[in-house]
Amino acid sequence: MKALLLVMGMIGTGKSTLARALAQELGMTLISSDPLRKELAGLDPYEKREEVFGQGLYSPEMTERVYVTMVKRASELLKQGRGVILDATFSQKRWRDLARRMAQELEVPCLLVVTTAPPDVVKERLEKRKGRKVVSDGRWEIYLKHRERFQEPQDEGPMVVLDTRESLNSLVENVKEVLNGL
Repeated sequence: MKALLLVMGMIGTGKSTLARALAQELGMTLISSDPLRKELAGLDPYEKREEVFGQGLYSPEMTERVYVTMVKRASELLKQGRGVILDATFSQKRWRDLARRMAQELEVPCLLVVTTAPPDVVKERLEKRKGRKVVSDGRWEIYLKHRERFQEPQDEGPMVVLDTRESLNSLVENVKEVLNGL
């Protein structure tokens, strides 16, 4: 299906897990911010970077570069007739606006898929990541800082909010149902 899905939410809420499942189920191309950030920095995707919030690899300049590159790559794929899923926190409205404007210009439906989970669940998930080979550098202390600056989406077009404690199959079906109604 030719559409743009923004799978977004706080770190540790299951965005990437859901985005991968949706890409497989819907046959859409997935672009994830975590590996892209490391690609742009010339790093191995699995290289751990425990940087201070908002600095280094996670500076505002690098974050801006990641979102601009994601949207540019998505635009190219959408112009080829492919559906695209962007997997990132999209914590600032301006980054969501950038992606939504691009989709609007290309006359492609855009759906915000917002993942949520209670803080205790997020903390447990982030703890389980430690020592495992994952691309994300998300940690509990980063989650706490991120939560302070996260701009919740409001009245930004079609959106589905999902509690990721539900089964992955249920979440995928929920998104498919909303997407089919666009």
